[in-house]
Amino acid sequence: MTHPPTVFVSIPHGGAAGNVLRTGLASALLEATDDLRVVLLSPLVKDPAFTAEFAHPRVVFEDLPPHRPHGLEARLLAIVQAGYLASEVTESVRIRRAEAIAKGTIRWMRTKRALARAFAPSMVQPATRWNVSDRLVSHPAAEALFDRYQPVLYVASNPGLIFSELPLLRTAARRGVRSMAVDPSWDNFTNKLLPVRRVNRLVVWNNLMRDQAIDLHGYQADEIRVAGVPQFDGYFRSLRGAQPGLNRDAFFRKIGADPARRLITVTTTPRELYPHHDHVLRVLMAAVAANRFPHSAQVLVRLHPRDDIDAYREFSGVPNLLIEKPFRPTVTAGDGLAVDIMPEHQQHLADTLRHSDVVVNVASTIAIEACIFDTPVVNVSFDGEDASDFERSARRYYRFTHYVNITRHHAVRVAERPEQLVEWVGKYLQDPALDRKGRRAVVDEQCQFHDGRSAERVAACVVDELADAAGMSVTSPSCAASLVSSR
Repeated sequence: MTHPPTVFVSIPHGGAAGNVLRTGLASALLEATDDLRVVLLSPLVKDPAFTAEFAHPRVVFEDLPPHRPHGLEARLLAIVQAGYLASEVTESVRIRRAEAIAKGTIRWMRTKRALARAFAPSMVQPATRWNVSDRLVSHPAAEALFDRYQPVLYVASNPGLIFSELPLLRTAARRGVRSMAVDPSWDNFTNKLLPVRRVNRLVVWNNLMRDQAIDLHGYQADEIRVAGVPQFDGYFRSLRGAQPGLNRDAFFRKIGADPARRLITVTTTPRELYPHHDHVLRVLMAAVAANRFPHSAQVLVRLHPRDDIDAYREFSGVPNLLIEKPFRPTVTAGDGLAVDIMPEHQQHLADTLRHSDVVVNVASTIAIEACIFDTPVVNVSFDGEDASDFERSARRYYRFTHYVNITRHHAVRVAERPEQLVEWVGKYLQDPALDRKGRRAVVDEQCQFHDGRSAERVAACVVDELADAAGMSVTSPSCAASLVSSR
């Protein structure tokens, strides 16, 4: 039986749907050649709206079930993890190790690392960490998918840190199927409890991430492409007027805000990472009520996709406080995310950041996004009414390796006490140009490209990889491959 050339694309949750798939990747693949088949593997295939959106004669939908390592796989994973954490390769990893020790979730790290060094030294070497587990562990369901479709290329939405993608990554490695990962986040290489996996081609945001992949995870320079941040393309197009959003009055009407007041936007963090947003809101709303800011103000709370709106019931009806969770509910993915991020949600975020006067958060990626719009950012570095131990405190986030690349540019102000939060919000409301130079430096370093065409560059990388893997002629996306940077 002759199989059409097939590409697997895994979309583990709605975040990946918004940041990878909806940036144009699916259409670029389908346009690359007339007979290519794209298999979308995602828990969202159980959502009729998702399948209707991407329906095409050459698109096939397959479920991506949850995966939890167990048995031999879990034991081998624990050895790799212990070796990585014990290596303390970055400040973030040192802090994560201290967290794990404090929680008692990972034990005998140095012993496991010593055993691996003695009996399986490849498991503590960045370039070969996963070779033993790939050789000894198989996944029958994933093997059956590869048998059925015989893909020439597998595109993952994450370099091995989302467990539901692990069986596909491992099966591709076992079978010698070309694999690549479009990394959606700036902290994956320095900040996680596990090291990333190796794939044949890695697509990253910027040169910082490229160098981290090389220095920390065993990649070679020619295995990496720097393409920019696809999910930020709309921001740059908006700034150029190519993708206009709502003006200030229309946006304020949409969210129910008072156009006579300045807007302070609080963007939350998952509660397991920071459970004290209620304290932050009480501090801000007390300052609003007491007219402690140089201009009358109101607060918009934009909940994280993993935050729970029910946790903010005590603030219902508080004057000059708005709370929203602007995402589409969908099926629950293996990692618990139950929302889908649509283009209109990205545009709403762009409008929010453009029209906010100050953004407040806890060491969030939103800091970069606010900087794109030259919107000042105050970071929260305090906890609740009582300070937490360092391993559980917001203070630790400002020593994380990736976030130091924000603070070292003096792009944000870090409030170590509630009084400082009020002080710095007030100063930014008084002088929005304060720290503008630092914000520009962050955008230049993190985003790398400002042309709004990063999604095209990512698509060009994938299409080029497809052509090389399948030995076929393809139609490249409109963005020239020369715009994609290697080392």
